[in-house]
Amino acid sequence: MNDPLRVTGASLRQSKVRSSALGQSRRIAYLFVLPAFLMTLLFDYYPILDGMYHAFYRWDGATLEKFVGFDNFVEIVEDSVFWISVRNMAILLVFHIVLMIPTLVACIVLFRLRSVASQYVYRILFCLPMVVPGLVTLLLWQFMYNPQFGFFNQLLAILGLDQYKQLWLGDPNLALWCLIFMGFPWIGTIAALIYLGGLQSVDGSIWDAAKMDGVGPVAQALKIELPLLKGQFKLNLIGAISGTITGYGTQLIMTGGGPGYSTLVPGLYMYQRAFGGNTEFGYASAVGLMLFIIALLISIATMKFIKSE
Repeated sequence: MNDPLRVTGASLRQSKVRSSALGQSRRIAYLFVLPAFLMTLLFDYYPILDGMYHAFYRWDGATLEKFVGFDNFVEIVEDSVFWISVRNMAILLVFHIVLMIPTLVACIVLFRLRSVASQYVYRILFCLPMVVPGLVTLLLWQFMYNPQFGFFNQLLAILGLDQYKQLWLGDPNLALWCLIFMGFPWIGTIAALIYLGGLQSVDGSIWDAAKMDGVGPVAQALKIELPLLKGQFKLNLIGAISGTITGYGTQLIMTGGGPGYSTLVPGLYMYQRAFGGNTEFGYASAVGLMLFIIALLISIATMKFIKSE
């Protein structure tokens, strides 16, 4: 018979060997992760913390650095241009949220296609726009809005509606609406793939049960598919909110915030104050901090009130 003490000792030695091997594997894994972790700290978190720090300073980005407390924030509250940009951002935010609906509806309809060939085709069509750089897309829309030889005015001329030709991006009353119209028919490729992935992960027995119960297509969308996509919708909604509040690339390329202040948004205003003639980096940092807080609060409220099922 085996000696119990000998067996126990062997088991302990094997356990120590396994623990040592596991610990060594973890150390090696941490070494591989370390460069990415350091780069994230250096290029992501350090600029954020540095911006928060300088939001309380009068700073030109180089030599001048004077602590002013909350003076930058008081100036922002009293800045009429900033509030014009906030109004434009609020309009864009409302429409960007509403324009999430076409993507959601399109994904529900496409998910019901049972043809393998059709599913393959729409997946390719969704992925193709992701290959095109966003800058190219913006420049194409800018060309389409060109008042002299752009697509829209040329189309009006072909239809004999020359009297309806517009300056489009050059008209203060139309410029913001032109930016909202961009992306028609407003099918977001990444959002669509997220929705389709969520629908494909659902147990197929749910659809079979709905079919047996005689659930119609509209009732199926409202009572089954939409509730099941709340998690994915919340993810895309947070992305849309944060992107609209902090983003300014579209306005910078398409209009530069003009004409006048008709398309100016806080992110672009922050950029202009930082890299304009006065290089007010402290003021721009304060604007950025305010945008961060606004985006954070709205995102938290979204996560709290939209519950996944």
